[in-house]
Amino acid sequence: MCGMQRYVSKMFQAIYVVAMMILFASLAGCSGEPTTIADIAYDQRLRSRSTDFRIFLEENGVYVPYLVLTANYGGNVLLLREHLLDERRPINPSPHGERRWAWQDFGAYYPDSNMDIFLNTEFKDTLGDSVIAAIVSSDITVTDKSSIGVTGRASYIITRYVFLLSLRELGVQDTTISVPEGERLRFFRGIHDVRVASLSDGQENPYWTRTPNTWGSSNVFTIGVNTIGSGTADVYSGVRPAFCLDRSTPIKTRTDIIIGETVFVLDTNNQ
Repeated sequence: MCGMQRYVSKMFQAIYVVAMMILFASLAGCSGEPTTIADIAYDQRLRSRSTDFRIFLEENGVYVPYLVLTANYGGNVLLLREHLLDERRPINPSPHGERRWAWQDFGAYYPDSNMDIFLNTEFKDTLGDSVIAAIVSSDITVTDKSSIGVTGRASYIITRYVFLLSLRELGVQDTTISVPEGERLRFFRGIHDVRVASLSDGQENPYWTRTPNTWGSSNVFTIGVNTIGSGTADVYSGVRPAFCLDRSTPIKTRTDIIIGETVFVLDTNNQ
């Protein structure tokens, strides 16, 4: 009996030692400073010492903040501009004059819309060389044209470098007049306040999603200051670009971007 007790005691000691080794190895892995963009993603914050999930990227030679939302958006790191672009834009201009749409115009259709083209040409060209070198294409879910105007449920995948987030990705519960596009991002948690965004001067402003209101053919969902809304595609509303970087994109800290703060930027010396 004593021999059995000694055996059990040694077995538990061995298990304890192995468990401690695993714990220390895990803590050691979390103790290092962030070195890649994936390390500071919001959904990785429990595995990293970093509590800052923002990175400053160059646009037209000026550093602006982006939220690093997830390290697994199709296997890449998803970034969302923290503030809206200062220039409000429509999804599509109306071919018949302001707020006048024919049913067959499908103004709410996102692929190759005025907004889609703008984001992947004019806006993308404002990004710094280091950002453009790191940006990767993303497969995004969009509402099929056949669903628009008939409250359908069909969707399909397109590939883009820069895009708008969908209503569902922004944490809004699915509705009978919207097609589920992508997966809900943990960052938004269904709380409206975290979705609200402002212009660079601090003024809160509604902004576009890429999701059509499928009850009609020309309305697109917006994230309002107080609630979710929709507007005809030719309304000039806020623009909040999103795009992905490769998970291994190197980062570093700088103290000369914002006085008195240490912030993350891309490490161009190691790209």
